[in-house]
Amino acid sequence: MFTSETTSILIQGLLVAIIIGVFYNFWASSKAYGGIVGRALKLFGAGLLFITISVLEKILINFSVIEQTPNLGLVQDLLNLVGLFLLARGFFILASVAKG
Repeated sequence: MFTSETTSILIQGLLVAIIIGVFYNFWASSKAYGGIVGRALKLFGAGLLFITISVLEKILINFSVIEQTPNLGLVQDLLNLVGLFLLARGFFILASVAKG
């Protein structure tokens, strides 16, 4: 009924839809905090999104849903780097709030 390629595309599409839904829900719910704390939460959400995408790619590679290429490894590293930068920026903003 389904070929391996069709299943792979279906799984990737579902993962993209889930990630977009989670990010949108997080973005919308962070508006309730507003101000500096809301901005820090948005950075946390964006950072976690990038790290989650990188981890999901690694899982898909381990289960042979997608193939490992040198460029894909570089993309995973860049996603992790951007995610960690956004998380660090969010913590920096929260630390500035705590200092007063």
